[in-house]
Amino acid sequence: MANFFIMRTGKKRYPAFVKFVAPVVILAFIFLCARIPALAEVYVQNCYPVIAAVLSFLTHWAPFSLLDVLIILAVVLLPGSIVMMCMRRLSFRCWINTFLLSVLWMIVWFYMAWGIGYFRPGFHERFGVEHPREDREFFEAFAARYIDSLNHAYIADPHFDVEEIDREIEALYEKRHESMRLPHPCGWRRTKKTLAEPLMTRMGVSGYFDPFFNEVHVNNYSLPITYPYTLAHEKAHQFGIAGEAECNLYATVICTSSVHPLVRYSGYLQTVSYLLGNLRKISPDRYREITGQIDPRIMADYRAIREHWQKALNPTLSAVQDQVYDAYLKTNKQQSGILSYSEMVELLVAWETMNSTEF
Repeated sequence: MANFFIMRTGKKRYPAFVKFVAPVVILAFIFLCARIPALAEVYVQNCYPVIAAVLSFLTHWAPFSLLDVLIILAVVLLPGSIVMMCMRRLSFRCWINTFLLSVLWMIVWFYMAWGIGYFRPGFHERFGVEHPREDREFFEAFAARYIDSLNHAYIADPHFDVEEIDREIEALYEKRHESMRLPHPCGWRRTKKTLAEPLMTRMGVSGYFDPFFNEVHVNNYSLPITYPYTLAHEKAHQFGIAGEAECNLYATVICTSSVHPLVRYSGYLQTVSYLLGNLRKISPDRYREITGQIDPRIMADYRAIREHWQKALNPTLSAVQDQVYDAYLKTNKQQSGILSYSEMVELLVAWETMNSTEF
């Protein structure tokens, strides 16, 4: 039995559990952050920017997604190790220790590299603003104002240059990061292609941020009129913002303040779609009247976006993805799960109240 707890390193003997001490200690710190939001805030403000800068410096040179490489290695090595164990070239004890240790370090890596951001105080607490009261007349006027701005921002057949849009969004984050209390520059935000794009398209996923290697991914299946908003959202994640609603808020702030016609239109187009969802609940009797103010050409764009994704969407894969991601968000203290995306409307009202200016 003694051999079960002993591993050899040269001539010295160490208890096998020593290998688990470091990740378990770090996990204890992560649990503390989950219980003490102020501690998580200190970590995100002081440690995460350094980690993001180092990780992104090491990984932004690769033109491909390093997360793809990690997944491929896992897909190859896990079955391969099981085969070796079955062929008795690898003991079960060694296999289970390696497997558990790998899982522990992946969890540690995820949270220490980015995920602790889920545990920081919410937007209202950090910015010292109250939750806005539900005021039907106020929200109707609020939505109508954004619809008017959307109508003025409309462009037909927009010029679409990925690098130009990237530079514009980066410049806007540099300009506005102080008001949004985001660390800057916080590393490099190179947008990468991923081998998972066909699967993402089938699931209806327009983009995601890879916390393991600090990489931004945007699905190139996206239409030009939605691409800038998605890019701004994923870049917000890279600044250490974990909440989806808050990333949507910053995407709105960034895109609607742009002078670039496509970026500005994309910002208002996506923001109004969230406002309409809330308007339907708050003021159902005036919903048709207010939405009737939207330029018919813009309504055609909304239909084009919906039809574009429906062509490629696999309902089963999309439903599974929604359930898995919903569970993931709720596990990380995002109580509304995937519904949290639309909560940006409340944050937007709070932001405007706090700044007392229009974007």
